[in-house]
Amino acid sequence: MRDMLPFLAAVFIDLFSFGLMYPVIVILFRDLGAAHAYAPATLNLLLSLTFSLFPLGMFFGASLLGDLSDALGRRRTLLICMTGLGLAYTLMFLGVETRIVGFLLAGRLLSGLMAGAAPIAQAAMMDHSTPERRGHDMSRVVLVNCLALASAPAAGGVLTDLWLPLPLLVTMGLCAAVFVLIYHARFAEAAPRAALALSWRRPFTNFVLAAQHPRIRWLALAFFLFQFGFAIYYVYVIVLMGNVYRLEPSLLGLFTGTMGVGFVVGSTLGYPVLAKLIPGEARICGLSLILCGVFILLAADAGEAWQWPLVFLAAVANCAAYITLLSLISGAAAADAQGWAMGIGSAAVALAFFLSGLIANGLTVIPLPAIIALGGAIVVAAALPLWRLRQTSAA
Repeated sequence: MRDMLPFLAAVFIDLFSFGLMYPVIVILFRDLGAAHAYAPATLNLLLSLTFSLFPLGMFFGASLLGDLSDALGRRRTLLICMTGLGLAYTLMFLGVETRIVGFLLAGRLLSGLMAGAAPIAQAAMMDHSTPERRGHDMSRVVLVNCLALASAPAAGGVLTDLWLPLPLLVTMGLCAAVFVLIYHARFAEAAPRAALALSWRRPFTNFVLAAQHPRIRWLALAFFLFQFGFAIYYVYVIVLMGNVYRLEPSLLGLFTGTMGVGFVVGSTLGYPVLAKLIPGEARICGLSLILCGVFILLAADAGEAWQWPLVFLAAVANCAAYITLLSLISGAAAADAQGWAMGIGSAAVALAFFLSGLIANGLTVIPLPAIIALGGAIVVAAALPLWRLRQTSAA
């Protein structure tokens, strides 16, 4: 366990830093709006950029860091990730403290570019695991993922209540601590696997190859629609709770943490129960997508009190759909193409959150309930490619 601690810490900080930011962003822009620091259209544009720059950086950064990992080794790349994340949160700290949004935007983009520590750390763990220990070690990774997803928003809300820039300061300290852990970690570094060759086209290659695959094209389309619809809900239900229902930062963090708890329950209880009751991953996936979309559609017209159980239920259904869709994509890929298959998922998540962030430009003309309803409808529509795949397979 001690040998794996630096890797688990890297996995934790990658997801924790992502979830921590949403309460901070919503409260910051609520304060900027109340102070009339910007015209409404300008404020929405800046909010859109703040939401979108992180996944844009992530879209290109995941493949960039993968290439660096192959050329420089896992340890050096993880150290680069921690250094970059620390610098990114320093910029965001300056942006929040000084209200200079340019610092915040630069930090969001850089944090996205550096948001690849988790898959690299997982790969490093598997490099040093044994066949007998591999399942046990991966279960630790899943547990750490769940803890990060559940704790980050709640921590962000509580810390924001104390002082708005405090979550960023805490994250800077965590990045420094994980850097030290990785630097002093005792593990044998594998020899570089390839010469350093960086290309901005690499993220797009995954989508092109997926479109050419007879089964994965439909599964990838379903996964993208699913992630796009849920990303719309994830981002704008937090805006709804913060700006319309005026939740205090601690309650806003607790609300988002409720979603994180739903992810935990979905992965540890929801999916296993569905797997026992329903034969076939495609059926589980289709049902989970429809349930998730329906819960989001209900949230679009629900009052404040109903948002809490609905966000929990949507997260539970989301997790079951996520697990089954990735499993279906993996099962459709050849044994020597698993890395590429999982790369489709990472690229789709990044693209989905990027596009969802752009919707903030329309907040002055599109009601928040309509935006949330759009997200729910897209999640339900994600079940259609699965039906199309079934029809194609039966033909």
